[in-house]
Amino acid sequence: MIDECAPWQRLGLKLKLGLRARSEAEWLPSNDLFGNHAARAEQIALKTQLLAKRHQDVFSTMPNTNAAGDEVLAMVRQHLTAYHHNNAQDDNAHDNHAHDNHPHDDRMAPADAGLHPLDRAARLVPEDLLLLAPFANAATDDATAVKWHLVAASLCFPAHWVLAEKMGKPLAAIHDPVPHYDERLAGPVDRFFDKMTIGPISARMNWSLQIGTDLFTPHRSQRQAAAGDLDNNQLCLRLENQTLRKLPQTGFVLFTIRTHIEPVSRWKHTPNALDDLAKMLNNMSRESQSYKGASLYAGALTKPS
Repeated sequence: MIDECAPWQRLGLKLKLGLRARSEAEWLPSNDLFGNHAARAEQIALKTQLLAKRHQDVFSTMPNTNAAGDEVLAMVRQHLTAYHHNNAQDDNAHDNHAHDNHPHDDRMAPADAGLHPLDRAARLVPEDLLLLAPFANAATDDATAVKWHLVAASLCFPAHWVLAEKMGKPLAAIHDPVPHYDERLAGPVDRFFDKMTIGPISARMNWSLQIGTDLFTPHRSQRQAAAGDLDNNQLCLRLENQTLRKLPQTGFVLFTIRTHIEPVSRWKHTPNALDDLAKMLNNMSRESQSYKGASLYAGALTKPS
């Protein structure tokens, strides 16, 4: 079956928020966007390995975040029970705090008693989970003005960024490497966070390219080292399904990221898909080309697969 259009044809390249409302039932989707039915379980298993072997690289938290973590854990468990009946037992296998196949059971295994609740929640789902909290904005005399800082995160599948370098920083500093963020997105993003209310879930899609199907890619050097003799079978689309919602008790914002990866060659028979992608890469600003590695990828699109 040939897709009617490729994700980059549908989403475009313009730097924008592109937020849409999402229902509670759609919050943490069970299915992989590209039809890989094993992807969910595989990603949870990979997260379990990373959290065991590289915990300091993939989990970090600031003080006074446990209450927000408790909120997230309760919300995730409630969501899984209500909407993921077929996955409930699989999820419990990855929750070291659930016993007898009851996802709401708060009894803890002794070895895991010290885990942060956000850490526990992240082991139940393939999504990365990040918490942002408001801090007073020292740059203004307005007592109501705040800046949103990253205060806790389980980030097992980073797209070329290092968690330790971003923890505790405000949104603008987190997005500092992103070309044109300040002039095009900083204002709309800050206003959106300030106006968020409890209840609604907002979602957006973000796409990028990478070499290979690795999910744990914190360093951009991995992209450079792997470039070599690249073709469109090795070049992959990385699609992030992102959601934002405000927590009702603490007022923190929960940011979730579900990552999907698929070889670009999937769309080689989709009309104009690879040509359109090559044009997008060539038409980027010089700063964006450098940031996204466009020069490494454009040539691969013209090679026969």
